[in-house]
Amino acid sequence: MTVYSDDHYVLGKEDGLPYIIIDGKRYRLSCHPFEPCLYITDEAGALTAVHNAFDPDSVISAFADGRTVTSITGREYDAKDFCRMVGYAADMANIQIDYAERVFVDQPKKKNPLPEKKEKASYDSKTYLPGSGQVVEKDPAYDVIAKYPDCVVDYCIVQADHGCGGRDEHLMALVWASRNLFIDTDGETIWQFDAEKADAKEISARELFAPIGEGKLNYRKAFLQPPYPNGYTDADFDKVNAALFPNGTDSLEVFEWSTGWSEYFDEGNEWWGTLCLTVYDGSLDRITVIMASATD
Repeated sequence: MTVYSDDHYVLGKEDGLPYIIIDGKRYRLSCHPFEPCLYITDEAGALTAVHNAFDPDSVISAFADGRTVTSITGREYDAKDFCRMVGYAADMANIQIDYAERVFVDQPKKKNPLPEKKEKASYDSKTYLPGSGQVVEKDPAYDVIAKYPDCVVDYCIVQADHGCGGRDEHLMALVWASRNLFIDTDGETIWQFDAEKADAKEISARELFAPIGEGKLNYRKAFLQPPYPNGYTDADFDKVNAALFPNGTDSLEVFEWSTGWSEYFDEGNEWWGTLCLTVYDGSLDRITVIMASATD
């Protein structure tokens, strides 16, 4: 179903899923169920989040019925206006709807207009944390992880909404971490990925930190027993996790994800194994994404 089309845009649904084509480039449109937050995802999995925006299903239904929609700022949209806003926001990163609406006043678009980042004062201070969905680039945990250069586990910390755990929040963090880990600073994709194809099951904190066992790769085994020995010990593993989860394990919510959704995991699938975990810490309102894949 197509609800709008011109020389630059095509807006509609295919197999029940909203999409937009902008000058030949296709994007999936989806939303966060609680915020609301409009997600614009390109074919490589790179995601833009427009906060306080629209549910694309509702928008497309309105346009199909000949109605307009109104944003939280009071601006009324027809289908062309919606396409223009999405086209302006696409490939930015994490913005508010009022910034995306600059397209209507002919202000120049900036790349990734994120708020200025400031260092966090302490683990329990929320004052300087980046907004929800943003990758936390500076944190004491990264300094501890850097002391273990032979570790094959990759870590990425993503800020979460206060009190918002659950699979959808974990998936959003996984998408942001993938973009951070799998796309280089020039915007080139290192490993193809589509995190929305990942399946998940919830596991306990006890399972997360379980001892090394036979068979399936788990987190401790990935840290301590990569294809080439690193000499690290359980004490080293505990130091890293004490930095990542400084307030203990009582507030942790853990999801284990499938690994068939990215080329990143191809090497580990040869024999050593793959790992993908997201750990929401309710005491810090952040999600730590843990991934591993290696070969000899």
